[in-house]
Amino acid sequence: MKAINNHEERSVTENARAAHAPARATGRTLFRAGFLLGTLTLALTACVPTQMTDPRTIVPDNDPSVGPIYSGPLVITRGGTYQGNWQSFDPAVPAVMVRTREPVIIENSVVRGRGDLIRGEEADLTLRNTTGYGLNPLTGGAFPGRFLSVYRAVNLVVENNTLRGTSGMYVNLFVGDSAAGQTLKFLRNRVSNVDGRYVTQMGKLTGKRYYVQAIQLNAVNRVPGIEIAWNEIINAPGQSAVEENISMYESGGTAASPVQIHDNYIDGAYAVRPLDDREYSGGGIMLGDGLQTDMNVVGGYVDVYNNQILRTSNQGIAVAGGHNQRVYGNRIISSGRLPGGEINPHANVGIYVWNSQARGAQGSATFFNNSVQNNLIGWTRFDSRGQVYYNNLWAPSCLAASGNICKDNQDWPVPISQEVERQELTLWQKKLRDANIVVGVAGTPKTATTRP
Repeated sequence: MKAINNHEERSVTENARAAHAPARATGRTLFRAGFLLGTLTLALTACVPTQMTDPRTIVPDNDPSVGPIYSGPLVITRGGTYQGNWQSFDPAVPAVMVRTREPVIIENSVVRGRGDLIRGEEADLTLRNTTGYGLNPLTGGAFPGRFLSVYRAVNLVVENNTLRGTSGMYVNLFVGDSAAGQTLKFLRNRVSNVDGRYVTQMGKLTGKRYYVQAIQLNAVNRVPGIEIAWNEIINAPGQSAVEENISMYESGGTAASPVQIHDNYIDGAYAVRPLDDREYSGGGIMLGDGLQTDMNVVGGYVDVYNNQILRTSNQGIAVAGGHNQRVYGNRIISSGRLPGGEINPHANVGIYVWNSQARGAQGSATFFNNSVQNNLIGWTRFDSRGQVYYNNLWAPSCLAASGNICKDNQDWPVPISQEVERQELTLWQKKLRDANIVVGVAGTPKTATTRP
């Protein structure tokens, strides 16, 4: 028999006893076991995905869009009347999407979002008495969304809406039946702070902008019955970044039915950093914009009259191309200063008539029969020494040989001060009362969502 070493035997015996003996943990053992268990629990917890709140869904308490009860994004696939409050915190998803050619009415509603608020394709849409709030997109390289963006519009009536902090309204192409009365109308809307400023992922301004407008028609040509009237558009420096407030890009009406742009009040168009940016292109109303020399595409047949345009920096009204465009009876002023009294370095000219797309004879062939008459203009500029001078009209392309006429325009009878600018708002408000016209949302928007 093999002799057993006492040490080995003792060790085996103790191990066997330990394996079968009931556990008796001391306080120190419990602490150590608890520590190990806690470590294991923490390790396992770290492996479990945490439900995080998307910061884009957080809206500051002082945000003007706070108040109504919102539902998620709405997709409309059949005609009818829709009322409610909708939102989208994803800049790529509109709060309301119209995906039908059947007539749709959206009314008495509130919409907010970090991208486009209402978007449509081949839409026959009436949009009225609705308030739209553009939210900070909180996405790198993005800017606030459009209140309304429509591709291949069938018919649009956009009236008595209130827009705050959006990048305006945009229509690209028209496919409606003009013979049936389908057209585009933007009437009695109140627009504040059209904003194309880019932000970072954290929502900080980058100092750059995208070119946005309060209202722009793009490639909407030879369409009768278009009207843009009685809209109030006010932009504040440092809170907005608009290009032209109203832009006709390769767009126009017909000889029998020109586009009617009339009785609008437009106050302000400023660079992202009004005092620091070296350049700024933007202003009040732009006609004939675009790169086309094809007469079937180039803008034309537009009447612009009875508008009030104030301190829109680069220009009040521009005739930059096109044909058969009449500009008359408008009031166009600028003190050359920002509302806070600082000199606006981008103040340029009241009206200009300049065929910016001219390329020899071919360019001239699309620029004819434009007229600028009987406008009241006072546009102040400051030279490098701070001396005041007026630059009311610049018209190098107003040549009689092309049928272009610039005459009987009047200089403002008194120096343009900021008090004179303030008086224009008073005049506008009286004009609305006298015409019994309400601008923007009338009444209190409903908060319940109903669908047909």
